[in-house]
Amino acid sequence: MVFTVYYLTDVYLFKFLHQRLYFSDVTTFFDSATINEVFLRDVGNHTVGMLLVLFGFGFVFFHRKIKLFMLDKIMISSLMVLIIGLWFFVSESNYVNSIGIRNIVEINYRSKASIDYDEKTLKILGEKISDVESLICKSNGLNLKKNVILLVWESLSMYHSKLFSGLNDWTPHLDNLAKNNRYYSNFFANNFTSSHGRIALLTGEKTFKHIDAKLFGKTRVGFWNTQRNLPKLFRSAGYSTSFLDAANLKFTQTGEYMEAIGFDYVEGHNYKGYRNKKRYGFNSVADKVLLNRVVDFVKDQEIPFFSTVITVTTHPPFVNPDTNKPSQEGAIKYVDQAVFDFYQALEKANYFEDGLLVIVSDHRSMTPVSKEETERYGKQAVSRVPMVVIDKSYSGNTNTTEYLQQSDLLNSFDYLINENHCYREGEGNVFSDPAQPSTCVFHTRGDYRDNLDIYCDNSNQSATLKLYGDKTKVIEGSLKNEQSIIEMINTSRIGARNRHKKLFGAQK
Repeated sequence: MVFTVYYLTDVYLFKFLHQRLYFSDVTTFFDSATINEVFLRDVGNHTVGMLLVLFGFGFVFFHRKIKLFMLDKIMISSLMVLIIGLWFFVSESNYVNSIGIRNIVEINYRSKASIDYDEKTLKILGEKISDVESLICKSNGLNLKKNVILLVWESLSMYHSKLFSGLNDWTPHLDNLAKNNRYYSNFFANNFTSSHGRIALLTGEKTFKHIDAKLFGKTRVGFWNTQRNLPKLFRSAGYSTSFLDAANLKFTQTGEYMEAIGFDYVEGHNYKGYRNKKRYGFNSVADKVLLNRVVDFVKDQEIPFFSTVITVTTHPPFVNPDTNKPSQEGAIKYVDQAVFDFYQALEKANYFEDGLLVIVSDHRSMTPVSKEETERYGKQAVSRVPMVVIDKSYSGNTNTTEYLQQSDLLNSFDYLINENHCYREGEGNVFSDPAQPSTCVFHTRGDYRDNLDIYCDNSNQSATLKLYGDKTKVIEGSLKNEQSIIEMINTSRIGARNRHKKLFGAQK
């Protein structure tokens, strides 16, 4: 029965998020807030059907007055064994979406991200955490106390944009803003989920997969008490800080997390101005409503201010608020117009006289990677995302081609607003001119969760690494500093778990 529930949930997640249900996801998808917002509100009709199937199975198989003959039990049991055992006979495939056709038992069995390190390794690398987190400080920052809005566009992907990919023309307004300002054509998401994309953007951490030796009561393992984060950085420079999201902040403990990392003000779907507004996924209001709220909000902020804004409309199932029908193209075009209207409202309010707008994605859309994307980007198709910076004082090259990633934003903002600024070795700088590329870009994959894609030296070196405790190794490609990179990754993962235990205790 438990396996049937697990299997049906896996089918559900694959249908609507193109994700498979790893054991480590259980604490994410089975808390009350998530069940209510995702399983009931977003696609309730489908959930009802699945529950009916589950109920029917349980009723027939376990009801005391329904007698199953031995042959029936043997057939049902054989079917379950066949489903579990089929993976033994399925060969590996290079098909970019092969995770979607593989058995969920096989997927979990072959994932080694939960393999812990031995005691000797834990001791040796534990003593190197301070080295990995050490900061290099300089006094050549720009020291510009600009107001900053970080607009995180849910699931914005390269293939949505004609400018960024040459594929679909769904973001004409964003493309025009990019061409008239500064855009980053080799920018990468560090992870594949919204929560971890925000962690990378807000903390400068590369969000390597945590060690799942135990299930933890808190999401974002190791990132509640990071060494650095943007709210602390801006507050230390005299900024007021705020976080505005259109969605229910109970989902994956978002509200609690944003308060914990230091935002002065945190707002979600229950803002009083949203009363009587139509609701969509995660009980959110439409993005136009959210962005109109942000325009009014920033007018009353103490200067200088830093605001992070999270959109929702382009999350699956891509309901277009103008039509109330699911359409990925329609939802993307809707938000493209909403963002342009937002830009115009800020311009009318003279925001850009001393303000900066950064538009960036949290991750590539949770949709299958197309043949065209694969032909254009190879395996980088799953990790590349657009980023645009609107800064009227910038007069350099419009297209920045250096390889950069979400985790580079923290030290980049430090460079922007302070004279004395600090960064970790290897971090890129988005705002320098020319931009300073990351030594290596890292992306934790959403299909095989124990795989990391790594691109170093502006992708002149590339590799895929498999997380496997002490056996962590490169399984494809090559890197010049392979062993030092592996050691840094292992040390970072151990450091994240140590931070988590220090804050919440070993059993949380």
